This record gives sequence, structure tokens and C-alpha cells, in this order.
Amino acid sequence: MKQLAKKSMKRLAFTILAITFLISNGISYRIEDEAQSDFAKNALSFLLMKEEDDDFIESLEKFNDEHNNLSVVYIDDKNQILYNPDKINIKNYQKNYFESKNYANDENFYSALEEQEVYGAKSKNILLIAYDNNIWYYLNLYLLLAHAFMAILANFLINRYVDKEIDEYISQISFENYGNILKDNKYKEINYYLKDYIDKIDELSKERDILKSRLFEFINITGNMKEGFILFDGKGNVELINSSAKKYLKVDDDAHISNLIDNKEYNLALREASILKRSKSLDLYINEYYLRIFIDPLSTSEKKAYAMIIVDNSENVRAEQMRREFSANVTHELKSPLTSINGYAELIATGIAKEDDVEKFAEIIYTEGNRLLDIIDDILKISRLDENNFDKDFVLVDIYDVVADSIEKYKRLTDKKNIVVTNNLESFKIKTSQSLFYDLISNIYENAIKYNKLGGSITFNYYLDQNSYFLSIEDTGIGMATSDTKRIFERFYVVDKSRKRNQKSTGLGLSIVKHIINYLDYDIKVESELNEGSKFIIEIPLELDRKDSL
Repeated sequence: MKQLAKKSMKRLAFTILAITFLISNGISYRIEDEAQSDFAKNALSFLLMKEEDDDFIESLEKFNDEHNNLSVVYIDDKNQILYNPDKINIKNYQKNYFESKNYANDENFYSALEEQEVYGAKSKNILLIAYDNNIWYYLNLYLLLAHAFMAILANFLINRYVDKEIDEYISQISFENYGNILKDNKYKEINYYLKDYIDKIDELSKERDILKSRLFEFINITGNMKEGFILFDGKGNVELINSSAKKYLKVDDDAHISNLIDNKEYNLALREASILKRSKSLDLYINEYYLRIFIDPLSTSEKKAYAMIIVDNSENVRAEQMRREFSANVTHELKSPLTSINGYAELIATGIAKEDDVEKFAEIIYTEGNRLLDIIDDILKISRLDENNFDKDFVLVDIYDVVADSIEKYKRLTDKKNIVVTNNLESFKIKTSQSLFYDLISNIYENAIKYNKLGGSITFNYYLDQNSYFLSIEDTGIGMATSDTKRIFERFYVVDKSRKRNQKSTGLGLSIVKHIINYLDYDIKVESELNEGSKFIIEIPLELDRKDSL
């Protein structure tokens, strides 16, 4: 469109310049010719006035030297040349003059032949002044140069103006101002032809807005996904990556699909997906995450790309590991008392046991049987908590009373180990499940007794803030390393396995504590140092519908 507009405008401009040149040239020539003619006439009159002077020939020479564009010829009435320094051929002029009426009437003579014009006058003799009539050529050369300069200037201005105007027009379309352009009279001729094009632009703009909206929605969705998502172009460069993928793989936007993960299994899966053009998945342990990675090649006839979805499977894998550990531990924990019961029962049944030992063996069988029942009861309780199979029959419960009851229940154990128990709580009622809250406190308290030192201490404290009630149970027991605090709530996990043989414990107490905490929407934090004791802090949210302080 630019070239068409430029071509039309240049054709118009050059036509105008050509017409202007011709007109200017004609006017210039006429003015110059008239000026030369008048000068020649006046010069004749001036020179003839000096014809009688003795130095007339010298006057003619002087005049001829001063006016290079004029040639003076002086002849007598017999047609003899008296003065002709430029040696011009005047035979034709002489013949024309002598044969003309002007000569007979002693009038001035004018003749124009070939490229010269001649003015003649008769006095005593004949004086002719001739000049070239092609002087307009030089004048035309100047005009031609001037018009050539104007043509170059016009060409420059047209190029600049057309480029600017069309670029401005196109840029306004690009910036979606074409609705206003259609109303602008400056572009009405163009708009008439471009209306269909602009309508198409309008449709494409609406489609683009829809696609842009969907893209932003897609980016927003993938950005908030728990799963990692990466989109690669055909060369394997990252086009889009969300924060979850960056977290799982520890990579940035400059990553490449080939070096994303340094793993042979990953490279093999990537090569297989690329060659076979089908989805491939694999499980990897990376950066302390158990990840399931899906690689999907996306290709059309024109474009190729790859999509990668990264699922954090850590919770499921660890749950499966815990399930296996739990199964193994349950088998072991149930097998130990059953083996003891079976052994002593066999001694009694076969009569091998002495009569004095029967009562002792029976007591052992009874104790191990109760232990077996406790394990089963705790397992069932955890199972019910896992399934949320407890009625949330919340009632007002005084925290101080629950702690006092637990202290009283285990007083025989604390007295046996000479443990000093301090209850710094005050009466404070919350709305909660009475049975579960009692199990929560008693399990932590029993654990503090079992793993405390002889002559140690256990202290109950509390503090309040605007939103929560914090209950702490601190002991001076064996404590634990930081690595153990992350696992103490797992089923059957024991920090010091050598002590378990001497403890009457199912190994499920703190696991029950964690399940109750989750069920009641509480929070628990453990602070401990090895050989320095432990501190369990329970955070109880104080929603208005649960709080009743005295």
C-alpha cells in the first residue's frame, strides 16, 4: 500500500513539476528575448549617434568588447564590410535587408535566421547588431537544475510523508483505535477500501482477547496447582513453569528438558516419549520428594512441544511405608505377649511347671493378656480416629480437672520413681470431647512418667493469648534428638528401644495423641534436647462457641 501511494503521489508531483518547468521556461525565454531586443535597438540608436566621430570604429570596438553576447557589423551602402571583428556570416541578413522595404524607406531592420537575431539601422552607412537567440538554453539549464532539485526534494518529502502517514495509520490499527479512524475524514478514502479488513481485525481482536483471557486463566490455574507443571517448546526450552515444579526440582526458567533431572531412568523415559510420541511416567526420589513424573509429547503438523506434570507422591509413599512398618510392628507387638502367654500356658498344661510357680505363671499370663487387650484397644481407637468415627459430642470440660484426674490416676507410678509433679494450671473450661481430651492429656503424662529419671519432675503450665490456650507438659526425662521429634508420633516408634523391654507400653500412645490433636483441630509442638528432657505444648483454639472461662 505504501508503494502504491508513493507511486501515485510521485507521478502527480513530477507532472506538476514538468508543467511548471515548461511554463517557467517559456516565460523566462520571452522576458529575456524582449530584454535583448530592446537593448539591441537602444544600442543601435546610441552607436549611430557617434557615427560622425573620428573614433567611431574605436567606439564600436569598445562596445563589442564590453558586450560579449552581441556582435557589431558595420558596412557601407555598397555592401562593403567596414567592421566585423567576430567574422560572422551576414550575407543572408544583407540580402534580406537590401531587398526589404525597410532599406528603401530607410527604416530599421530586424531579421531572425538560424540561431541569430539581427537588428539593423541605416544612417550614413549600415550598422547591424546580432546576438544568439539560444541564450535561453543556459537559462533552461538553471531552471532544469532547480526543478531537478525540487523533484529530489519532493521525492524525499513524499517518501517521508507517506511512510509517516501510513505507519501512523497502521499503528493506530495495531493499537485498536481503528474505530476512531473510521470516523476520521483524513482517512476516509482509505477506510472505504479497508473497512472489510478492519472488520476482520475487529473479529481477530475479539478472538485474541478470548485467547488471552484463557491463557491468563490457564497460567493462574497452573500457578496455583499443587502439582508441578512445565511446558516446553519443540527445542526443549521452558515456555511455562509453575512454582510447584520449581520447588520439587529446584530449577528455574532457564532449564532445558534434557538436563532437567540428572537421572538415567528419566533420560530413558524422555527418549522413549519423544520417539514413540506417547505419554510416559516414572517414579523418582528427588530433593527429599517422592515424585511421579508424567511426560507428554504434544505435536501437530506444524509445531512440537512437551508437557510435564509432576505429582508429589511423598505422602502416599510414606503412608505405604508406615503401613508396612505398622503391619510389621503390630505383628511383633501381638506376637510377643501371645508367645509369652502360650509358653507359660504350655508349662502349666503339661505339668512341667511346679505347683509353687503356677500362680506366678498365671499372673504373667494375666498381665500379658491385658497388654494384648490394650494393644488391640489402642489399634481400634486409632482406626476410629482415622475414619473420624467419633461423635463430636462437645461439652464443657475444665482443663484443670482433667489434669488433676490424670495426676491422681498415675500417682502410684510417680511415687515409685520419686517424681515431683507440679500443676500450675487454673480452672479454665473449654468445649471439647471429654473422653478424647482426657486420653490426650493422660497419654502425654504417662509418656512423661515412663521416660523420666528417678527423682525427676513434671510441670504443667499454661498461658493465654487472644486466640488460643496453650497447655505445656514439661519433664526432666531422657529427652530426644531433633531427628526423633519428627517421628515420635508414628505408630510403635520408640526413641530408645532398649528401654521398651522394661516399659509396659503398647507403643501407640503418642500416635493416639497426634490423631486426637488432628481430630479436635488442635496443634502440638515438641521441644526436646537429648538427656535434658522434653516439653509438649498443646495449642487449643478459642473459638467463641467453645470458650467459657471462669
